[in-house]
Amino acid sequence: MAKKLVLNGLEIFLLPQKVAYIPEHEMVVVSDWHIGKLGHFRKEGLFVPPMQLEEEFGRLAMLIRDLQVSHVVFLGDLFHSVWNYEWDQFQVFLLRFPNIKFTLTLGNHDILPEAILQKSIIQVKDYILLSEGVVLSHEPIKHLDAGLYNMVGHIHPGCEVALRGRQYYKLPCFYLDGRVLTLPAFGRWTGLYIIQKQQENRIFAVVGDAVVEMKS
Repeated sequence: MAKKLVLNGLEIFLLPQKVAYIPEHEMVVVSDWHIGKLGHFRKEGLFVPPMQLEEEFGRLAMLIRDLQVSHVVFLGDLFHSVWNYEWDQFQVFLLRFPNIKFTLTLGNHDILPEAILQKSIIQVKDYILLSEGVVLSHEPIKHLDAGLYNMVGHIHPGCEVALRGRQYYKLPCFYLDGRVLTLPAFGRWTGLYIIQKQQENRIFAVVGDAVVEMKS
């Protein structure tokens, strides 16, 4: 079950797949996928569990199919590090969608050489400004103009849910603080930065197949 927000009159649906869906623009926004992270760890000699890339890419394919979007925005940190084979496989995957526009707003981990990025069908930008006054960028924009909202990623927000017996369960979450909406990381090997619930912010936890607003 999705959670709907309205920012400057624009409907934005927070989905349990850890993405934001904007039907007015036929757009899905994906943040902090960190493709290539496991390959990077293996290259450094670290043991990491096996992961089928087709299964990972299938998560995005399912969103494109189910939501019928025409534009996919990667909100930074799409690829984790320097080039490895996972980038090439990802480019082959994207070619399955010739009618879909792919855009990347650059993040701090997007350090691939410009020559490699230019060969991709992905358009690269610093930010995207939607007509309703919502700016998409990897990190919050400093000195954001009054009246604008900023959708960002970067910190991999999470929250703690209290259980019986003084136990806590950590969950990814969407985080609205003032005029900045932070998306959870789409990647499955990213960790969480725990956000504390305050009176002035709103936290939307991803709980299984639902997005639930935390009240306290």
